[in-house]
Amino acid sequence: MMNPEETLKRIKRFDLATLAEIHDQYYPQIYRYVCYRLGENQVCEDISSEVFLRLLDALHRKRGPRQNLRGWLFGTASNLVNDHLRGLYRRQVESLDQGYEQSNGELLEKNYEQDWVQEQVRRAIQQLTSEQQHVLALRYSEERSLEETAEIMGKSLTAVKGLQFRAIGALRRILGDQFQA
Repeated sequence: MMNPEETLKRIKRFDLATLAEIHDQYYPQIYRYVCYRLGENQVCEDISSEVFLRLLDALHRKRGPRQNLRGWLFGTASNLVNDHLRGLYRRQVESLDQGYEQSNGELLEKNYEQDWVQEQVRRAIQQLTSEQQHVLALRYSEERSLEETAEIMGKSLTAVKGLQFRAIGALRRILGDQFQA
């Protein structure tokens, strides 16, 4: 990949090869980030694709990323995830039993328990602030370094460390309450 300044110049000129290269490079990372926050494959695909549609739209309106393409992409993904979550809170959602069709009762119980734990963790993460969710997704789903996370979020290294520390503490409190009940 070329240097960031050259990449930004090329995408602003709608260089198709550069746009394709950006999509190929960042789509898997954006998808993992969105899945970490939401966990629904179809929704993750939709939101990840929307990030790149928004990039093209922003470029057409001369409002695309100015300095940090990766930060812009992840910021847009974060905003789309937050919009999706706000929409869920407004809608009445009924949970349907997944109806496992396995003959082994022990395996059935183990799968159900794993699904239940994953759902509890997902719900706990959704109780965090959007910034806390964002930092955890970048650090653990995307396996970004503290420095990369700070750059993407537009925060200082110290602010990211504090945010991560508070997010993990909040998760411990939330999950501790749920698993002790």
